[in-house]
Amino acid sequence: MKLGIGQFSYHRYFGELTPWESDPGVRWNTNDFLGHAAAHRADTVGVQTCYLTAQDIETLPEMAAAHNLDVIIEWGHPAGLAIGKSAAAVQDLRLWIARASQWSFPLLRIVVGYPKLRGEDSVEVQTQRLVPILQEICAEALDWGVTIAIENHADFTPLELQGLIYETNRPNLCAVLDFGNCVRMGADLIPSIRSLAPLIAAVHLRDLMILPESIGNPLASWPTAPLGCGSLDIKGALRELYCGGFQGCLLLELAHLHPNWTEKEDEVLSQSLSWLKEWRQTG
Repeated sequence: MKLGIGQFSYHRYFGELTPWESDPGVRWNTNDFLGHAAAHRADTVGVQTCYLTAQDIETLPEMAAAHNLDVIIEWGHPAGLAIGKSAAAVQDLRLWIARASQWSFPLLRIVVGYPKLRGEDSVEVQTQRLVPILQEICAEALDWGVTIAIENHADFTPLELQGLIYETNRPNLCAVLDFGNCVRMGADLIPSIRSLAPLIAAVHLRDLMILPESIGNPLASWPTAPLGCGSLDIKGALRELYCGGFQGCLLLELAHLHPNWTEKEDEVLSQSLSWLKEWRQTG
């Protein structure tokens, strides 16, 4: 089992605050994040391109190597390809494909949209707009030796994402399954894993405290809890994931924290990693 931490877990330290969070009063650079991930004995990190400074871009491979960390580049937060409506985003993604190849980071996670964009057109129309763009991007990425993995970013349900990937029909296109975003969209977690199982290259793993008033609204509060302390059947989901042949990385990713753990990112990550290691031993 390969364990990692997503940089978004520390989003407050990079200046991104939700309405339910306070400013920590300090700012990190990417090396600060890598140091925290290494201290947690992570194998891999998911690095958000939107948090990288020009200096970070110059030195990222060396920084990661110094901390003995593998890297998954995560492009597109928050709206990615804007459901196919942003030519500028396509050009920016091309730049990051080239960088990922040059840095020998072969998996590039992308997002194609954001929940605010859902419903502007039908899912069918949005899919048909994205397919030729993704086909072109994947062809270019294949030349660079890069695999593209689309996250369910509360824009498509996992089943809709499966349809998008199958329609695009490219050998280097797969999925990053975000457990939390699946539930935010009202999809059942375990059937969603079954539907995407052959396509999942990595997982964004988090447990949620489901608030009744948030159900049906992916933009409402869906606070994170340590693994095993929230509302999700994480044990059942992981069993289903590995029974489906999953061999990728579990990236812990924290959204805003439930009030029981407010401003305690490191504590929640440490508790979650301990829970995962115990689960690995006991099943």
